[in-house]
Formats: sequence, structure tokens, C-alpha cells
Amino acid sequence: MCAKRKTQQNANLLFSDDFYSDLREEGMLYASILRSPVPKGKIQDLKINDLPENTYFFGWDDIPSAKHIKILETQIPLFAQDDISYSGQPLGIIAGNDRKLVRKLCKNIKIDIDEHFFYEEKEESNILARREIKYGKDYEPEEDDITVEEEWESDINVQNYSETNGALCICKNGKLYVKTPNQWISNLRKNLSAVTGIDCENIFITRTKLLSKNTNILWLNTLLCCQCAVACINLKKPVKLELTRSEQQSYAENTSSVKISHKTTVSKTGLIKAMDVLIHVNAGAYNPFAQEIADRLAISSTGVYNCPSIKISSNIYKSHSIPSSIDFSIINSKAFYAIENQMNLISLKTGIDPLQLRLLNLKTEAKQNKNSIIFETGRSKDALEAIAKKSIFLRKNAVYKIRDEHRFENDNASPYAPPVRGIGLACALEGTGFAGSQFLKKSLSIELTCTKEKELYIRGIPSSKNIWTIWQLLSSSITGIPPEKIFLDTNFNSKTEPENPETTDASIAINTKLIQKGCEALKTKIASKDSLPVTVKKTFMVNQNKNWDEKNFTGKPYSSTTFAAMIIELELDLALYTPLLRGIYFIIDAGKILNPKTAETSIKNAIQEELREVIEDEEIEATSISIQFMQSDDEPKQIGEIVASLLPAAWASALSQAVGKTITHMPVQTDTIYKLTEKLKTAWKKARLEQMQNTNEEEKSDEDSGNNK
Repeated sequence: MCAKRKTQQNANLLFSDDFYSDLREEGMLYASILRSPVPKGKIQDLKINDLPENTYFFGWDDIPSAKHIKILETQIPLFAQDDISYSGQPLGIIAGNDRKLVRKLCKNIKIDIDEHFFYEEKEESNILARREIKYGKDYEPEEDDITVEEEWESDINVQNYSETNGALCICKNGKLYVKTPNQWISNLRKNLSAVTGIDCENIFITRTKLLSKNTNILWLNTLLCCQCAVACINLKKPVKLELTRSEQQSYAENTSSVKISHKTTVSKTGLIKAMDVLIHVNAGAYNPFAQEIADRLAISSTGVYNCPSIKISSNIYKSHSIPSSIDFSIINSKAFYAIENQMNLISLKTGIDPLQLRLLNLKTEAKQNKNSIIFETGRSKDALEAIAKKSIFLRKNAVYKIRDEHRFENDNASPYAPPVRGIGLACALEGTGFAGSQFLKKSLSIELTCTKEKELYIRGIPSSKNIWTIWQLLSSSITGIPPEKIFLDTNFNSKTEPENPETTDASIAINTKLIQKGCEALKTKIASKDSLPVTVKKTFMVNQNKNWDEKNFTGKPYSSTTFAAMIIELELDLALYTPLLRGIYFIIDAGKILNPKTAETSIKNAIQEELREVIEDEEIEATSISIQFMQSDDEPKQIGEIVASLLPAAWASALSQAVGKTITHMPVQTDTIYKLTEKLKTAWKKARLEQMQNTNEEEKSDEDSGNNK
């Protein structure tokens, strides 16, 4: 994914295929963060007077200029000045020649904190963001209606075991050089300038190899870079700051737990009449993206189903917990996990097949009200019917349901006992270009240049090598230029670098569409060498979504949506109480698939990654995965992270059927499966014993009555 053009030596932005942690500089020092051991209080004293030789401490008073970084409208202090907001809050940075020593010092330095001193806050002030949605009239349940209530909690936290986050800072001749895996370069540069007092033109950033894409990183990496820069500027030496593995898990990959309470009223025929949804998210001490999280969760909670009366309250709370976030690429998965399992619970309560229940309530273009949230559902009905046929869902679900009713009548430990199985269905949407995004305040642009030698240069920043391959193949298919003659141009400076972060929405779907339009504009000019070289620039305007009413929160929140469904079939090993996968079936309606092989590989990899998270401390192998793409000539749509919105819900549904008890919390522990199964078995034995005793008493009573006669 390297550009052919040589990058200028004075460019303010460079790209490297190296890990920052592998880089070394002469005279480099190592740094570590001194953190608060308590969640709240007031700093009385830091015992930092007895540091070893050639070891240095820098805190609030040593910051050259601005004491905070700014992420959107949220200001985050580099180091605590007096008051502690959360456990692990940075108090300062220690730098020295020995990495182990500085890390040890940060753990052992005595800190005097008055834990009884903290500001009391009113409950209302604890809400960082809120979104209320209400459509339709209040519905009064009728006599035959069924009300289903449940709380669903998703605490899936994808761990990254590659390089931990951090930065290498170098100060030379009044210029600052920063090498780091940052996803929001323009924001990083502005904050570095504000903190150090160095002009943006004199800050040179090398974006090193990027692996982790958790939303926390968008602000945490900037915080780390600025903290490292403080030590570098004060010492006038190269300084490298690397998080430890435990710090990475606690601060970089700390994902908010989402609790969603669903109350659904349905008719006896299964038609949804009303939905009441309450969403709670503990974001910790602060979260710059709280409002967007609240908005996206609320929108996704409307699901893919038509409902005439709906109430949704999405609340993001702050606390003295470690700041946490939700990755924007998988934020919808929390809402779809809840609503899809709610649909499966409704199916269980009403006796209506899960597939038929969904087909009955599925949103269609004709059913959607312009005064509500509108989604493009495409050929969702055809997709559901196709995947159900492929997996033989209807027959298997009916058989496993019958098996569930008689699960304890046989000796399950016997090798002749029928296997305990379950099958689960889930469907979801993947949105592109969220109109309410706090990030897309600036326009997105892609520039394409064709030289006289008919070499094509694409000026942009793809989020991965797979995306770059898709860009090459798409451009080649339109222009006729061979992929090997299509190159990436990343020669940016501080004035031309993209202002938006490398979010999934911006990097993949929108930019891919811009490349398509740009290549179509180039096509006729490329045929004539006389018109070469030629440059085409295509721009996505933020306000071009005229179908979204931000004030009333109605209309189409996404420029386009992708529909997908998944069915999971599993079997429960009653010796080890672990689920064994029998098959995963996936179908997606994503327009024209430009590279089916790459798309299929990407989906399979996403499935394997997600399977590692649904059962704690267990490796689940997927040997049978069926992937179907709906045939289409429509414009390519985003596949993104839709697997994350499907797999936990389908998995929980299948596991619930196999265990015989609704699973309401993800991820699941093996012990939980064992305890649930044994509890159900004990309850069944008790009920069976009581039934036998009642039968014996009735027979004895009848016998006594006969003797008396």
C-alpha cells in the first residue's frame, strides 16, 4: 500500500509500514505515566524528590502551553492539577534511560491523596448526553395483546494483542517530530501545537503501522502524544512512551457496557404494536463522543421492524470510572444484539416462528413514515427467505423446539441420547455516512490524477490494504488502467491533510463512492493522450443529505444502508458444557460486490474475531461458514463491521435454545452455561417428583375411596 511518488522530505505528514515501538533514536529515553491509585479525591503531595539519577518527572506545572487537549467540545487535562476524576488518571510522566525502572517507579511512588475530598454532583449533571425518540401515539394494550419485557446487556470487549499504543517524540531545531499510530492526524497536530507552543508548520507527523481502531484511541493517542511531547520538549531529547499491556486493556480498549431494556407489545398474531426502549451507558469520567453514541444507539434501536408507536430514551452517564467508549464501527451491534434477541424472546412467548415473526414486521419502503427513522431495507425479505432455505431453518428450529420440551426426559449423559442443539436468527443494517456525525463537519475529498504514461494516482488515505485493493480494482474496472499502474499518493502537508478521522464511514464507503465517480469522469479523457495529464477532484458535502431532519431527528440518517442476516446452529457438549458450532450462514444485500473473494475473506475473518469474544476464555472454531451475496448491479454499499451486529445476537439465540434458558448478557462464561443447565435440570426433577407424588396421592385417595365403598 505504498505510493510510487517519492514523498517530499519537508512533508508534514508521512506514512510508515513500521511499528512505532520498533523505532529507535540516539540518546532516546523511555517514559511511563504516573497514575492515580484512587477514583476521586484531592492531591496533597507527590513523593518525587528522591528520583534516581538521570530520571525525570514532569507534571501539570511543566506543560509549556495549553494544559488540556481538545477533542470536539471536550477538554481533557494532560495531567491532574489538584482533583482526581477517575482511577488511573495521569498525574505526570516519568522519563529515564531504563524502561523497566521508570515503569517500576510509576507503580511505587507514594502519592498522598485526600480521598474524602471530592465535589458532590447532582444526579442530572451526571448525564453526558441524551437522545429521546418518540413516534406515533401512545398505545393502550388490548385484551389479547402480549407484552414482553427484558433487559439485555452487551459487554463484549474486543482485545488487541498486537502493539500497545504510544508515541516516539523527537525535538530538533525548534521542530517537533512525532511517530505514532494516530487515526486523526489534523486533530493531533492542532493539540500538539497548543500544548507545546510550536507552530503547526513545524510539527512533522509520521503515521506508523495502524492495527487498533477502538474509538478510545481517537482521543487517547492524542493525549499520549502530547504527554510524551511535554517530556521531549523539557528534556530536549527523544522520548518514547509505550503503554504496558495492562494499561492498553484498561485505557485504550476499555469498552462501555451497554444495558438496553425492551418492553414490546404485540398482537396475538405477532404484529408489533408498541416498543418502549431504555438505553443506559456508563461512559466513565468523560467521553468526547457521548452525543453521537447516544444518537446512534437510539437510531439502531428502532431496528429493521415497523412499529406504529415507539419510545426510545438513550442516556450516556459519566462517573468516576475509567473513561471508556464504543468503537463507531461496531456501535450498532449493541442495539441490534438487544432488539434481535427481543424478537426471539417474542417468538418464544407467542409461539410464532422467528422467521415468520420477522417477515411479518419487516420494514418496507411503503410502510415507513417520513416522520420517523427511515432505512433502506432493500431486498431484506428475499434475503431472509434465502438464508432460511440454505440453512433449513424452519425445520431445524421446529425440531429443536420439540427437543427442548423433552430435554430432561432422557439421560443426556448416555451416548444414545439425542444431541442438545440450538439455532438462532438475527438481521441488522449497516449505515454509511451518518448525517448526525460530529466528525463529518468538514467535506471529504478524493483527488485522482492520470499522467501521460496512463498511470493513475489516487490521493487519499485508505484504512487498510484490503480497502486499497478494492480501490485499485474499482478504478481499473472503470478506467481500463491495469491495477499495477494505479498508485496511492499520500503526499500531504499540514494544510492539505484530511481534517476528518479515519472512521469506517469516511474511509471506506464514502471515499470508495468518490473514487468511482472520479474514475467515471476520467474515463473519456484517458482515451485521448492529448488531454493528459488530467486531475479530477470529487467531494462529499456534509450537508448533501437533504432527507435528514436533524432538529426533529427524523428521516434518513444514513446516505445508504446495507441489510444482512445470519443464522447460527450449535450443539452443546454436556460433558464440558461448551458450545460446538455446527454451521454459520450469512447473507448480505450490499449492491455490486467489486471483489467477492476479498469480501468473503474479510467476512470470514470478522466471524472468527467475533467468535473469540462471545465465550470468555474459550476458542471457538468455525469450520462451516456459508456466505451469500445478493446479486445486484446497484452501487457498492458498505459491508464494514456488520458481522458484529449479527453474530452476538444469533449466537445468544442459538445458545438460549440449546440451554433452555434465555441468555441476556454477553459475553457468556462456560460456568454460566453449566449453572443454567444444572438449575433447569434440578427444577425439572423437583417438578417431576412433585408430579409423581401428586399422582401417587391421587391413586391412593381413589383406592381408599374404593375400599370404603
